[in-house]
Amino acid sequence: MLVLSGIMVMAVSGLIFIGCTKEGPQGPTGANGTNGKDANATCTVCHNFSDTVIVKIFQYDASKHASGSTAFEGARSGCSGCHSHEGFLEKLQTGSSVTQAYNDAAPVNCRTCHTIHVTYSDADWALRSVAPVNPYIDSTSSIDLTVTIPGGTPDGTSNLCGLCHQARKASPWITNPKGTDSLAVTSTRWGPHHGPQFLMLAGKGAFEMGSAPFASTNHKGNATCRNCHMGPAQGDLVGGHTLWMTSAESGDNVAVCKPCHTSIGTTFDLSGKQTEIEGKYHQLKVLLAQKSILDTVTMLLKGPMSAAKPKKFTQKTLSVYWNFCMVDADRSMGIHNYAYIRDMLDAGISYISAQ
Repeated sequence: MLVLSGIMVMAVSGLIFIGCTKEGPQGPTGANGTNGKDANATCTVCHNFSDTVIVKIFQYDASKHASGSTAFEGARSGCSGCHSHEGFLEKLQTGSSVTQAYNDAAPVNCRTCHTIHVTYSDADWALRSVAPVNPYIDSTSSIDLTVTIPGGTPDGTSNLCGLCHQARKASPWITNPKGTDSLAVTSTRWGPHHGPQFLMLAGKGAFEMGSAPFASTNHKGNATCRNCHMGPAQGDLVGGHTLWMTSAESGDNVAVCKPCHTSIGTTFDLSGKQTEIEGKYHQLKVLLAQKSILDTVTMLLKGPMSAAKPKKFTQKTLSVYWNFCMVDADRSMGIHNYAYIRDMLDAGISYISAQ
């Protein structure tokens, strides 16, 4: 009797199971509300059997941006606009350089620069902004590094880079670069901060203290950041989305220079210009150290100093130090703007040598 009851229960359960799992009628093909395509056609615009996305991810994973080594700065309201994905998007939305702190900050990633998964079409490769930049050091001014590329198409990609790769305004601020009056500095970290490449390319941001304006090499009118840093790639060593220009294994990626500089050799030291700039850079570095202006161990302003015990420097001395820091943080040793960087260093050497 118990066995029979068990069999009946199993049979009923089986019928119930079959009834519950029976497939319904075929539903309509899904459509995306933006472009009217079905889901398969929409996704495969990017996610297909080609290596387009895979290659970009592979290269970007080798970049400095992807390492997220400074993403912890996203937890600081004064830093998150460049040191976190969330802060950067906030900066784009508000137009303010002051962004909130993000404790769970993501590093700069694909979605930071590109409008991914918005239209679900090729348009999602577009950059979030190519508009002219209002620099931190003078928000009333505007810098536009849009270049007209062969074919007549405007390329404003450098402006996206410029949203972060620029100097920050320091306090106290220099109002008279030739002034011999003193300013009281309270922190050894006084200066332009890091990554001023956008300003250097534009020939902006340095304090001019000589009798003539600083000259400028017109790289900005002939090339964009993308032309050089995202040029022909060699795996994940240089070029493409690695953004690297040189590596220990592949050397300098001179392929990006050859369209304009046909005579370039195997390094970026075209006609010895980098060697020249490096010599001037080290000369000024020694002079600043000898005058107790630069700490060559920390590469910061020579202390000690604090809010309670500030250290005084003339405006002209601080102008020289600021310009030196711009060259140091730019790291191109003349490539971004040879004439501008040369004049910055020469003016500093001339002034500090006379002290």
